[in-house]
Amino acid sequence: MPLSRIAVRLQAGPVPAAAGVALCGLLALALAMGVGRFGYTALLPQMRDEGWVDLSGGGVLAAANYLGYLVGALWAAFSRAADGRRRLAWGLLTSVASTFAMGLDLGLGAWCGVRFVAGWASAAVYVYATGLVLRRLAACDAAGWTALHYMGVGTGIALSAVVAMGVQEHGSALQGWWILGALATLAALFAAAGLLRLEIPHPPVSASGRAPVPVAPPLGWLAAAYGLAGFGYIVNATFLPVILRSQSGTSQAGLQGWLLVGLAALPATLLWVRLSFRWGVYPALITATLVQAVGVALPVLAEGHGAALVGAALLGGTFMGIAGLAQWLARVPDPHATARRIGLITACYGVGQIAGPLVVAWWGRDGGLRLPVLAAAAALLLSAVLLEVSRRREGLV
Repeated sequence: MPLSRIAVRLQAGPVPAAAGVALCGLLALALAMGVGRFGYTALLPQMRDEGWVDLSGGGVLAAANYLGYLVGALWAAFSRAADGRRRLAWGLLTSVASTFAMGLDLGLGAWCGVRFVAGWASAAVYVYATGLVLRRLAACDAAGWTALHYMGVGTGIALSAVVAMGVQEHGSALQGWWILGALATLAALFAAAGLLRLEIPHPPVSASGRAPVPVAPPLGWLAAAYGLAGFGYIVNATFLPVILRSQSGTSQAGLQGWLLVGLAALPATLLWVRLSFRWGVYPALITATLVQAVGVALPVLAEGHGAALVGAALLGGTFMGIAGLAQWLARVPDPHATARRIGLITACYGVGQIAGPLVVAWWGRDGGLRLPVLAAAAALLLSAVLLEVSRRREGLV
């Protein structure tokens, strides 16, 4: 169905059922992505202040998490006839357990293992929850409700920022992980109750008795552009509070900026989907990528509290929109193919995400964060160029 007709079709679908599915998806992403993954960004400054990690160690921990995310995405991309519900259940359980484990004094080596496992769980939940939610909403002719699903990441980011602000005043970073673990447990219970019992209709069967094989558009240029987008956003998405605290004029904006990222992410997917109704998916995706490049570079190119917060808002207001639009382009009617294709482009995204923290770990000890941030912004500009190539060469809508 063309995206331009989703707004009309949304009215025809069973709204309460669609909203419930999307809300369960929101909770799943809030747990696995907003808390299990980006909770680290919120607590990293205090972990550094308390002597648990330095900037180089922080980069290594982040890279371990993103390596686990890549492995999980590849696992989904190349699986055949996988039981998506079972994998989603294991992902939810593992995400909760790994969040609690970060609250233990395990040392850098063991924490790397924990963050690797947490990354795998994030990918499993993201791919399989998104696959279930997108297909169920499409079956209900209510695909516009996907925006609510993707709001889960912003919800979790904002929640992690609030928790980090609280423990900064009245606790320790390790206590912050335990609080996030408790909140993650609640989210996992509600998400599992709603998603693990979803009935997803099978693809239609032709008169010959065989399900038609969906035409799957190629992913090459889109996947390459999405991989660059992964590198482009991840430096700021991992180190933004540290970046802001290390600069004169923005030292008080660290967790405020991260909270703003989460709040800006809440309506972002809906905004970019709405814009795609008017402009088309590719023009909206390219615009979001260019806006994000500005947001990434702004905190190190312009001085002052205001510029830092504007950059945070632009980052939060685009990264989930980019994810949502790219994954819409990747989906097809076949549920297994959808999971594999989303897993494939997510794996490319994961490669870019691993590179970002490693650049910080290599350069940041002596050179600071300015060069990695500018390299990330340049990657986003190149991503926009490749998206335009994809639009022209692969013929996607």
